[in-house]
Formats: sequence, structure tokens, C-alpha cells
Amino acid sequence: YSEESPGADGLSILPGGVKRFQADGGLKVPHMGWNSIKADKKSRLLGGMKGEPYMYFVHSYYVQADDRADVSATAEYGVTFDAAVEKGNIFGVQFHPEKSGGAGMSILRRFIELTAEGR
Repeated sequence: YSEESPGADGLSILPGGVKRFQADGGLKVPHMGWNSIKADKKSRLLGGMKGEPYMYFVHSYYVQADDRADVSATAEYGVTFDAAVEKGNIFGVQFHPEKSGGAGMSILRRFIELTAEGR
């Protein structure tokens, strides 16, 4: 489900929902700018990242996965939200890797490698 389109079902690939950031507490919505992520070391896409790299975000909504095993990174913006998910050969990120400097380029390279490996 998505708060962006009430009543519209998602694809049912990853169980969960999409919620809107609340503008209370001084948060600006949309969330725009650099934010660090906490990547799961077991992630095939993000596992090689060191520390908590900064990624560039532009969004008003965030994913809330039902199955925590699908979450490969989280970030904080008023709430802890799921910044990346992966399940099998499905990968999704909330941030813009193409605008996230060297860290983003390493994610794009890793995605190409995973694609080439056929996994």
C-alpha cells in the first residue's frame, strides 16, 4: 500500500507500505539533501561499504518493509526509515546513487557486477 495513492495495491513483491514523512517537529518535506545510511554488512549490494556513507535523498515518502530481512539499509529523518531493500534479485534504494558521489558510483558498479554474474 502507499499513502501516496490510498486504495491502490502495490505489486506484492515486497510486503510493506509507503508512508509520508510528517512535517511536524520542524522537518521539511520533501526531505532533500545528504543523509547517512546504515548498511547491512550481509547485503550483496551494499555490504562492502565502509562506515555510514552519505547519500543524496529527494523524497516525501519512505518504505516501511514488513519483513526486516528485506531491509539492506536504514536512515534517519525524524523517524528511522528503510533506505534500501533487497530480496533475491530485486534491489531498491530510496536515495539517488547517481547523485551520491563516489559511494553512489560504487553501488552502481556493484549492481552492474551482480547483473553480470546473473544473480
